[in-house]
Amino acid sequence: MKLKSFQKKLLEKKVDGALLFFRDPNFFYFTQQNIDNSILLIPAKGKPLLFVNKLEDVNVSIKTIMYDDPYKDLRSTLKKLNLKILGINEFAMTVKQKRFISKTAKTVDIEKILRTLRETKTDEEIKNIQKACSITDNILSKIVKQFHFKTEKEVKDFIKIEAIKEGCELSFEPVVASGKGASIPHYSGNKAIKKGFMIIDMGVKYRGYCADITRTVYIGTPSDKELDLYNKILSIQKLAIKMVKPNQKISEIEAFVRKKLGSDDKYFTHSLGHGLGIDVHESPTVSIKSKKTLEKGMVITIEPGLYNQFGIRIEDDVLVTKKGYALLSKFSKALIIPKF
Repeated sequence: MKLKSFQKKLLEKKVDGALLFFRDPNFFYFTQQNIDNSILLIPAKGKPLLFVNKLEDVNVSIKTIMYDDPYKDLRSTLKKLNLKILGINEFAMTVKQKRFISKTAKTVDIEKILRTLRETKTDEEIKNIQKACSITDNILSKIVKQFHFKTEKEVKDFIKIEAIKEGCELSFEPVVASGKGASIPHYSGNKAIKKGFMIIDMGVKYRGYCADITRTVYIGTPSDKELDLYNKILSIQKLAIKMVKPNQKISEIEAFVRKKLGSDDKYFTHSLGHGLGIDVHESPTVSIKSKKTLEKGMVITIEPGLYNQFGIRIEDDVLVTKKGYALLSKFSKALIIPKF
């Protein structure tokens, strides 16, 4: 990943090196592996070192130190390399880890540096997200074509089994919300499927990178008013996606969506989207409050919704390209009415 760019930032901040622990998403970012009980040391100058328990079987290109006592070996290495000021991600540390490092070196929180570094994706990261989207699209297609489900839980279970078949983890616990449940953006129920709009929000992880796609289906026969409302949201979502390009102020995209919603704006109760990568929600936030502009290589979601006595949400994963955007999620957005 962007190792040299990260080291350059450490030097600019006059930080001697950075320590990342195995549960930190940034540990995976630099190693591309999940290795239990491991610590990654990245000097501001020189090559990274990986401290790994002797019981682990690892195969990485990073120089590895197999330890019995991680803190003893780490303390010795820091002294040997004369690393006195260390960058840490306080958000992803235990109290014990923070206490040890504070006794060993002066610490500086570098969470913002790491967050910003991951905002734009490398070509390899984009390929992984694109593949995650493709697999997610395929699972959604199977759900619609084989719609025999009686409960929301059955749909969730189907998603989980299909993800396993693909050799993938889930990006998050799927949301399957029908009837009044669809009016709750983060609904977590497992009830019998009700007539009306039903939201399916899901995504898989491919090689550690997330997809996050939402489609709204209709159980039964929608009224003309319901069709018009759905198509209004779809039209607004498509227009918002067309605004995605480098140097576009993020706040202006959500402001546009809210203006188009008119009096229905009060029923759109969350931000328009978020960054996507190793974490399903990462920087930048796609919000009217954002002070950022889009940059080439960012991957974001665009997901307007309405939540009243019903729920409608349409979400796609979008790559910011050199001149505009590329849609990474491909599954149809026309209102789906499953046949039983």
